[in-house]
Amino acid sequence: MKKVSKFLAVLMALVMTCASLTACGSSASLSKAFTCGNSFYIDAIGWYSSDVVTLKVNSDNTYELTYQEHIFGTTDPGVKGLRTVVYTGKCTSAASADGWATHVDYTLQPADRIYFEQHEKGYGRSNIAGHCVLDTANWTDDMKEIVDPENGAMDGKEFLSKYAETLTITVEDPSLDPEDVSLGYRIITMPEIKLITEA
Repeated sequence: MKKVSKFLAVLMALVMTCASLTACGSSASLSKAFTCGNSFYIDAIGWYSSDVVTLKVNSDNTYELTYQEHIFGTTDPGVKGLRTVVYTGKCTSAASADGWATHVDYTLQPADRIYFEQHEKGYGRSNIAGHCVLDTANWTDDMKEIVDPENGAMDGKEFLSKYAETLTITVEDPSLDPEDVSLGYRIITMPEIKLITEA
């Protein structure tokens, strides 16, 4: 019963967060969405990790960059985790520096909002550990304790200052060559994201 209650609580938090992000997000319509993913085995600890990155670009030149990571253990089936990080802000686009006619470089300005959620045992030893939700647009004292357990002093602006950064992401855009059916709306190159690397 406790597991069911915990699951329902997490589910409700996710639903409320999605509603919050929708309400606070851009009123512009979605223009394009690009995605990529990766899966690998972490041999040293016997875990699998699978991640998906999605870049949504809106008609008003705002973006939503979403990173989702799923991890699970093989030797201990109870070890699993799900992490979701959503960055929102403004962006610009230009023909890709790589010279491909169907590639576009999107430059994402440092995020003006970061939403971070993770749960399950797989994140018990992370720098940001355990079950938690962080939202720079709705910062609380509990979030200060999570990200700064020694001092409990870091606020949402400081969190953004630490983790929001300019990123350039190269994508493949099929609309630039509609006759080439081999093309897809995919991310070609993806720089490492500081928050994901360090968290």
